[in-house]
Amino acid sequence: MKNSLPTSNLEFRSDPARFELQNRLYLEVRDREGRLLNDDQVRQLPIFRPIDPKHPNQLRLMREWRWRTRSFRRFKRFFNSLRGPKTVLDLGCGNGWMALQLARCPDTTVWAVDVNLAELEQGARIAAADNRENIRFVFADVLDQTLPEQTFDLIVLAASVQYFPDLQHLLQVLNTLLKPAGQIHFLDSPFYATEALRQQAREGSRQYYENIGVPEMAGFYQHHLQADLEPYRALDLNAGPVPALLQRLRWLPPFPWMEIRIPAAKETN
Repeated sequence: MKNSLPTSNLEFRSDPARFELQNRLYLEVRDREGRLLNDDQVRQLPIFRPIDPKHPNQLRLMREWRWRTRSFRRFKRFFNSLRGPKTVLDLGCGNGWMALQLARCPDTTVWAVDVNLAELEQGARIAAADNRENIRFVFADVLDQTLPEQTFDLIVLAASVQYFPDLQHLLQVLNTLLKPAGQIHFLDSPFYATEALRQQAREGSRQYYENIGVPEMAGFYQHHLQADLEPYRALDLNAGPVPALLQRLRWLPPFPWMEIRIPAAKETN
């Protein structure tokens, strides 16, 4: 697709017009929550520096980003332990903060992919200003299957899987993108242990978006069961005694860190 927009280093593999409503609602929510950050703030993430300390959501955001800082540091230690050059897909990258951080790792190439045009443009602008040549920002719906197959050593979805309605279909597509021995990691997203808990969370999300004044966004926010990952033999890397204790102490975020290895995923085909 020809890119007629001003961000010259942003690549298009899906049509932005399909996502205009979702993007408008999403950005309105993020604006009301105080989550739209300037370029300097994005560069500093996951260390969060609020601009408006009087914003009613700032304390919550500061707590969330403390959690994400600790979560990302654990993930980065794991990432750096992997040997050899790595090609990474940061799916649902948003403003690209994690992709920009991972691009600083040696022998790493990062694809930052999302359908949020405004934040993709921001990430691409920051990468260009910082002369980051090992990262590419791509507007793409991964389900369109326009990304190259058997390309990625690791796919990470950080706080983004909840925007995909069909988890099984998503995993089938991601499986085609991984190299042999590749991995998928879900970070900072809830997976529910029972249907009752999922329904409770679904109602909570509906009420939240209604209270914030953007009730239509509830239709784009999904709630997945942890059992949906069982066919893929997913491991919760937060299930050990130390991470579990740190979660109970509220030092780590209260979410699983789900890992899927490609051999287990392929057995389901």
